[in-house]
Amino acid sequence: MAWPILFFFMSFAGGFQAAGSTFVAQYFGAGDRRGAEESAGQLLGFLGLLSVVLGALGYSLAPTVLRLIRAPAEVFPFALTYLRIECMGLPIMFMAQAFGGFMVGLGQTRFLMYINASSLLLNAVLDPLFIFGVGPFPALGVAGAAWATVLSRAVVAAIGLFILFSGRRGLRLSPRYLRPKLFKVLPILRVGLPNVLDQASTSFGFVVMMGLVAGFGTTVVAAYTVGNRIINLINVVSWGAGSALVAMIGQNLGAERYERAGQVARRGILATFLALIGLYGLTLLLRRPMFALFVRDPAVIQEGVWYIMIFGISIPFFGLFDAAAAVFRGAGHTVPPMLMAIVRLWGLRVFLSWLFGYQLGFGTTGMWVGMTLSNVLAGVALVLWLRRGTWKRRVVRAAPALGSSTLTSK
Repeated sequence: MAWPILFFFMSFAGGFQAAGSTFVAQYFGAGDRRGAEESAGQLLGFLGLLSVVLGALGYSLAPTVLRLIRAPAEVFPFALTYLRIECMGLPIMFMAQAFGGFMVGLGQTRFLMYINASSLLLNAVLDPLFIFGVGPFPALGVAGAAWATVLSRAVVAAIGLFILFSGRRGLRLSPRYLRPKLFKVLPILRVGLPNVLDQASTSFGFVVMMGLVAGFGTTVVAAYTVGNRIINLINVVSWGAGSALVAMIGQNLGAERYERAGQVARRGILATFLALIGLYGLTLLLRRPMFALFVRDPAVIQEGVWYIMIFGISIPFFGLFDAAAAVFRGAGHTVPPMLMAIVRLWGLRVFLSWLFGYQLGFGTTGMWVGMTLSNVLAGVALVLWLRRGTWKRRVVRAAPALGSSTLTSK
């Protein structure tokens, strides 16, 4: 019950993380390291203040919000405990996300992957210790799960702040960069707020979709949940390609290499699309044994296999959408992907799933078809928007470059 609220908070962190990637990438591409450091410091200071405000509001309003979303009485105290601990940890989450955004902008994606993997491993170790109580650790139950998550993020945040202020990975921040400067913060807000709206609308849209799926019973919910786990494994390729595109597009536009940026965009989008076609084909061949790894119920497996067959068709088109959105974000032009994300989920997916699944009586097949069409139509539409070329202009005003500063993944 706490997740819809947490997704709302996370949309701020994720939205401004993407803005951090854009500004760092473009300043570095322009050879203006000082500009990159000042923008990173401004974003870090802004997110620190924002996270404290949101955390305090979330902590105090948590009971009211849980009542508004009709949390069942039996889970209310557990959801409240989990939500309040997460709210106390919001500054940590925001710092960790900001660090991740800066590393993406620098092209340090491999290093970031190692840091995030270490955090996930630590979380996996702490979860049973804090939840069930092992040795000197008390059994904290739901609260333990929340504290394990907060502490694992704290490790990333601490490492990130050390790296940023020591200059170990291309940026060296100074405390004076954290003092708010309106002329520096406003451009970040212009780029970041559409990202926030994009992620917030997407998060709540998936909550509505789960409600539509739940209308067909627990078997369909189980098939949908497991199917999404499998599909998300494939989408890792799309998300990874998106991070790389943000860095490369941002750095090339920062260096005013507009033709090169166009080539990177075309090749990156095509490579993502083709890779996902191949992965969908492999998943189609292995769909039944893959489902059997998660569930044993034949009815769930049968519905899940049907879900993968239909919705899986749209995976390469989601790759088109995600890669095109990454190009826009790397350029700092975040309104087009925001608008298309809202259309994809609310104007197409929710509406078509409801129309085909419920109103026209096609059941789950109709719902899966509606979901598929949302990815296909939105992916093609965003690529066509990208082809107009209006994104080929940078959003930073960089100092004259002394030489190329373009970085690569390390």
